[in-house]
Amino acid sequence: MPLMVEPLVMLANEAKGGYMVDGDINKIMPLVRQAVEMGADVIKADPCDDVEQYHRVIEIASGVPVLVRGGGRASDEEIVSRTVELMKQGAAGIVYGRNVIQHANPAGMTKALMAIVHEGATKEQALAYLQAPSGYLE
Repeated sequence: MPLMVEPLVMLANEAKGGYMVDGDINKIMPLVRQAVEMGADVIKADPCDDVEQYHRVIEIASGVPVLVRGGGRASDEEIVSRTVELMKQGAAGIVYGRNVIQHANPAGMTKALMAIVHEGATKEQALAYLQAPSGYLE
């Protein structure tokens, strides 16, 4: 049975309220490395504040696939831009919840994210799915 490890780096409740991600890459990387050393087959890790540095998380995972958590609720532009960059940095995939489920157009957001992850869509191409009423492009 595959082992997925989800090392979480959380902010103190006093910082932003409960259940908020600390995107400090210097805190994320050691936990990802520990997950590798524990024998993880896949790692579900936090995004970092500077998404252009996420390749460091991928590198420290030493070939173990890294799926990126969605984090807190964000604008469509931010989620799509971040996802494009994460995939460029070498993420194996994404695991997003509230940014899809709580979206006004969950089908469109799902299609947009799938296009990025599976087809290498650009930000503009992905955002087009959100403009389509059904979430499908004609």
